[in-house]
Amino acid sequence: MSSLTTRLTTAAALLAASLLAVTACSSGSPGGGDHQTPGEPVAVTVASLPTANLASVQLGAQQGFFTDEGLDVTIQNVQSGSAMITGLLGGSFDFIASGYVPAFTAQSQGLPLKFIAGNDTGADTPDKDWQIVVAGKGSSVKTPQDLATATVAVNALKGVAEVQVRASLEKQGIDDSKMKLTEIPFPEMPVALAQGRVGAALVPEPFVTAVLQAGGHVVDTPYVVMGKHFPNGAWETSQQMIDQHPDTVAAFTRAITKAVEYARDHPDAVRAIIPKYTSVTPEMANAIRLPVFSPDLNVDLMQELIGYTKKYGTLEKDLNAADLIYKPKS
Repeated sequence: MSSLTTRLTTAAALLAASLLAVTACSSGSPGGGDHQTPGEPVAVTVASLPTANLASVQLGAQQGFFTDEGLDVTIQNVQSGSAMITGLLGGSFDFIASGYVPAFTAQSQGLPLKFIAGNDTGADTPDKDWQIVVAGKGSSVKTPQDLATATVAVNALKGVAEVQVRASLEKQGIDDSKMKLTEIPFPEMPVALAQGRVGAALVPEPFVTAVLQAGGHVVDTPYVVMGKHFPNGAWETSQQMIDQHPDTVAAFTRAITKAVEYARDHPDAVRAIIPKYTSVTPEMANAIRLPVFSPDLNVDLMQELIGYTKKYGTLEKDLNAADLIYKPKS
């Protein structure tokens, strides 16, 4: 059983327990429901990653978009999308920003997740892509063909990174059957590469620039190979949250959409805030390739990604992308 499947199975158990708790109590997260005292903000907890693409939610808090919607947001950093999903379904988080792939996997297992807004995509050219496969200084892994027999680090097995790497190699006609994938958190990847513990790694910014400045090099740009502006990360919540707190979900969706648009339109603000929630220095933040921010949920590209995810054995059943998107009541 893969680590992702194990975590999602745990999430299912936690969900069952949380549902029992909800039926036993008249109030629950967030803030006892949407019947809070007029003028009192609703407290919600949001899971995020310490990566450049999650500057969106940090900027949303800084710019007051959540406060404007009557929300008191607490942001908690975790290390993978599957950890976010486990926390969401277990009641630790109200909203999460995970990759599409772990969300698809959970949804195929019957776990009640819904996409509420997009967050980021791949770029349209290799020189702009901000989540790529890199190798450390002196690594013998130089080209996509070399990945076929290399040990490659990803932040979570059967997640977004694995699908990116495998789909890119497939599109280039490269057999990946002898490639070995190993799970390492993003912040630890530059050290693993420098020490030669892995031949290459799929990393997002700011770690791309950290590796390149240390003498590393680009090996492959999977999302550009897969297609321009291919979907990478999105915002999700649970069906339970939608059913019990529809006003809160609608408010958060409006706020996070504004936040993602703000990040898209204000690159200098993105660079300025990254050092405030990561270990990245201001100098590094000014040097990195910025994520491509977009609040849109592209159903066609989501469906294509579902196809890849199913092909690589992480889906329990077929999914219709359009059915996975939250549609607020008018």
